[in-house]
Amino acid sequence: YESNVKITDVSGNLVFETNSEGGTAIWNGSDTNNNRVSTGVYLVLSSDKYGREKTIGKILFIH
Repeated sequence: YESNVKITDVSGNLVFETNSEGGTAIWNGSDTNNNRVSTGVYLVLSSDKYGREKTIGKILFIH
């Protein structure tokens, strides 16, 4: 199953976006400019092929 996956900060700013491959998406902790993100909570959103989006989780990123 393929979907679009977005990661945002808690303010809703887009941090990272990718498409899943076979139901799996990987995020290396970098933003769209390839800078390491700050410690904090990030939201994971996924949309299906019809564009329906929902929050599927929260990530606490610590470094």
